[in-house]
Amino acid sequence: MDKNYSTYTADQLLNDNFFIQSELHPTEKSLVFWKDIQKKNAVLSEEIKNARLLLHTIKNIDTNCSSLSDKDEHALWQRIELKNRKVDKKLKRRALIRITIGMAASLLLLVAIGKYTTQHPEESKTNYQAILQSNQNSDNTNPNVQLILSNNEKLTIDGTETKLEYKKEGKIKVNSEQVSFNTKEDQEQKFNQLIVPTGRRSSIIFADGTQLWVNSGSKVVYPVKFAKEKREIFVEGEIYLHVSQDEQMPFIVKTNQMDIKVLGTQFNVMAYKNEVNMQVVLVSGKVEVNLGNKCKNILAPNQMFSYNSNMNKGKISTVDTDDYVAWKDGYYQFHQQPLKEIVKKLSRYYGVHIYCEAPADKLSCSGKLDLKESLDKVMKALKEAAPIQIENKYESVEIKVKH
Repeated sequence: MDKNYSTYTADQLLNDNFFIQSELHPTEKSLVFWKDIQKKNAVLSEEIKNARLLLHTIKNIDTNCSSLSDKDEHALWQRIELKNRKVDKKLKRRALIRITIGMAASLLLLVAIGKYTTQHPEESKTNYQAILQSNQNSDNTNPNVQLILSNNEKLTIDGTETKLEYKKEGKIKVNSEQVSFNTKEDQEQKFNQLIVPTGRRSSIIFADGTQLWVNSGSKVVYPVKFAKEKREIFVEGEIYLHVSQDEQMPFIVKTNQMDIKVLGTQFNVMAYKNEVNMQVVLVSGKVEVNLGNKCKNILAPNQMFSYNSNMNKGKISTVDTDDYVAWKDGYYQFHQQPLKEIVKKLSRYYGVHIYCEAPADKLSCSGKLDLKESLDKVMKALKEAAPIQIENKYESVEIKVKH
């Protein structure tokens, strides 16, 4: 079996003909195949369990509900099998069954399955968290940028500023040098992952001309080749994008809590893991920020959408965009910004714990800091912008008001 199931979700499995056949008509070969997969991938194992639970709950409903006859049950299974066979593999598989396990015992829901799948087909959603979690080849201690390919091959890239460029013919350049990988053409969408550690920055030029800058401490998951109907990537951290316009293929940036949809524009996204504050800053064009099923937020140039996940509140404000996007050019720029916010960015970028003692945390300052410099030189430059003193401690830096 050549298909790679490592990133499949439960609803994708329910749309996979081989999985359905394995459950309906199991063979010794198929049983060994799925058992082996579950041993190797804990995340996928849970998705398989959920898919099986749903399938077998539906299959056994007739024992709990007299209104579902054997004939109806058989018809349902035939409908599922037939629909799966008809799905065009070039399109992302559509969600035939998208229901909550706890509701699966309801006959009403069972009846609704057939109507919903034929009247309201949806594109299956990529489980980006599963991609991040299932990749065992990444090294969190590696100080260099890592490119993890869809076949789990890993490339370590030296340098504080690295650059990847994808050509339309499928070739890849890394730091201006062409590299070759063992890739295989197939109809499934495959995903690469770029990991940028602290103290490093990277950039990607996609085959469509879209440019992506990736800040320190960030991860980006993106397809080897964009789908025909949309261009979609997942971000955990901070990026700046200059999107090539294509009205037929909108560009979508997904984070854990936000979806940003654009046609052609320049904007910055900050959505670090384990941080409650997220931002989208628009430099030019127009973007639409969605938070789940909540209202859409439309941004105009020089506007920022900020969202606090703890307070579940978002707001739009007018900003100087240079203060938020200058990092892509190798420096931080700030105007009357609280010192504690500047320190937070530096701490994240250099991977060193930096903290302000009161009342230093109440200070505001303006200036530029060169990210190409060492942390020691950057801290010295910060001392010139604010009346502070700096103490280097074991694996941390403390900032106090200068007396």
